[in-house]
Amino acid sequence: MAGEEALHRANQILDQDPEIREQLLGLASKGELNIPGVDNTVIQRVLDPPRTRTSGGFEAFGIAPREMVGMNSGVFEAIVRKVGRPPLLVKDGTYVKPPTKKLANQLEPNRSKINTVIAGTGRIEFLFHRMDWAGTGWMIDRNIAVTNRHVAELVAEANPRGGFRFRASAAGFPFKARLDYKEEFGADGSQEANLVRVKFLSANPNLDIALFEVEADFPLPSPIELADTTAAKKGLPIGIVGYPADDPDRNDPDRIRHYFGDIFDVKRFAPGEISQPSSGGILMHDATTLGGNSGSVVFDLNSGKAVGLHFAGTYLKGNFALDAQSIRKVLRGLKTVVAGIEIPKLEKRDSTHAAAFFKGRDGYRKNFLGKSKDLEVPLLGLAAFGNDVAEATGADGKKTKELRYRHFSVQYSKSRKVPIYTAVNIDGAKSRKVKRGDDQWFQDLRLPRNMQLGEKDYGRDVVDRGHMVRREDPVWGSAAEALEANFDTFHYTNAAPQHADLNQRANAWQGLENFILGSSRTEGLKVSVFTGPVLRDDDPSDPDFPNLGRIPREFWKVVAAIDADTGELYASGYVLSQGKMIQDFTEAIVFGDWNTFQVPISTIAAATRLDFGVLAKVDTMASAEPAPGEEAVMLGPKPILLSTAEMAFLGEPARPKAKRKAAGEP
Repeated sequence: MAGEEALHRANQILDQDPEIREQLLGLASKGELNIPGVDNTVIQRVLDPPRTRTSGGFEAFGIAPREMVGMNSGVFEAIVRKVGRPPLLVKDGTYVKPPTKKLANQLEPNRSKINTVIAGTGRIEFLFHRMDWAGTGWMIDRNIAVTNRHVAELVAEANPRGGFRFRASAAGFPFKARLDYKEEFGADGSQEANLVRVKFLSANPNLDIALFEVEADFPLPSPIELADTTAAKKGLPIGIVGYPADDPDRNDPDRIRHYFGDIFDVKRFAPGEISQPSSGGILMHDATTLGGNSGSVVFDLNSGKAVGLHFAGTYLKGNFALDAQSIRKVLRGLKTVVAGIEIPKLEKRDSTHAAAFFKGRDGYRKNFLGKSKDLEVPLLGLAAFGNDVAEATGADGKKTKELRYRHFSVQYSKSRKVPIYTAVNIDGAKSRKVKRGDDQWFQDLRLPRNMQLGEKDYGRDVVDRGHMVRREDPVWGSAAEALEANFDTFHYTNAAPQHADLNQRANAWQGLENFILGSSRTEGLKVSVFTGPVLRDDDPSDPDFPNLGRIPREFWKVVAAIDADTGELYASGYVLSQGKMIQDFTEAIVFGDWNTFQVPISTIAAATRLDFGVLAKVDTMASAEPAPGEEAVMLGPKPILLSTAEMAFLGEPARPKAKRKAAGEP
């Protein structure tokens, strides 16, 4: 009995992180996972236990997404009403006869519209994965399918080099995925379209959405049109098309038998109503769903247009969906990224650019976020680095301490040969995509060559060149400006040495940076971002690469934006740290070797010895500090992977206490 309990507990733990299970299973299958006293067959039984059902959807495996909106992460699609919401089987591209004449009379005038939605919906299936399938997807554009992020993340991830990609399986090759439109009751064969590219994975925990590019050797179904933003009123008759899987752990088994009998994993159409109109981008409906409906389309029965993307539910309480406007913003953001801007042939690797190359560069603009004085965000005060900032000679022969590039600026340390900090303006509405190319780096001859590092100084596989201004961030504007910005980020004046395990780890800056750029694109936002290393006198050096000097152990980032509701400036600060800054300035626990934390901007200012001016005054963490005489609350740093919602791009930044009190708010 004790052994069985141990196996059960091990599976509960592993089910919380399927990626770990996949990695361990890969080792076990090759005989490389040895546990003294435990037979290999027992190990594989724990890692890949026999299931009563071998296909099943996402929830049939007991795997919960890491982030849910306003609810326990263990709850998913659910039966909301015990009667009157039958999930009808789909056969030959249409729904079967409804059980009541009343429902038949309601649906029949809209059968052709319902059939169009049915045709555009498929089951998301995986190759090389222990799960055969995981949810539902539907055509939202000519060759784009939409589903939930928590479904897509089983096989997809953000790419550290920018964009997104399919994850590698335990065997080392990428997972594959497809949409099968033919998984109907009693149907023979299949109609499978390949999901060939991961176009978008939301990094915002309030936006459970992902997009894939679709290819097929047959004409793809017509896209399902998005409804008007005001269409989903309370009581609106809606339908949902998806692939319910057996889900007795989260729903009453008697209700499941009542609605589904013993037929699961195939396409169904379920009618219902909008039970709560959109609030904060999320609406509620009462159509009958189960595990496997993740990513289903919620559509207006009368128009056939999509009003939402279903993502979760609670038994007898309600089902939740992202509204059409949220989906539209993501799709619009995707389309603002204009693909196909090719990089022309450049000079030889590790070459130089003379001062004339940078003629006309605009650099960082302090009034980028707004023209009024109270929205200006100037460059940082150099404070302790006033005598260390490098002086450059521009194309006009004039001296300057600000290296201007397209849409960003650098103030550079002549002693450490790295940026003291960088400042970039991001215009999400004008964002473009430029192919990365082969990473040619250059020296900027506005500064002496001996003041800059080069390729020979970096130890590949040991120390990387870490972009301070991320390559994609300033790539916006006209095609010519986007190309200039792309090239400009590949100058050694925009790089700092980073330990390879920091620069290449997907969970370091990547989640935060994807969130910043992705949110600015989907919302059409303007954002200003400051980034830099924490330059300490006791930073370590690498004896194998002496020219690098001392290598920073910590990096920081401060983001400034405008609150869409109040029109006020706000900012938030983040640290990528091995621990010293967290320990020294907040006396808090360090989570792992390298982690990203949100911290007060005043903490960053103290560590970097820079003057952040207005940014520290509008810090969302500082605004939550107690007034004199009130009890102090230890906020502490938080791992950013658990707290991106607090970044407030798509949410509401904390407001200063005085303003909250004046408005009568708690």
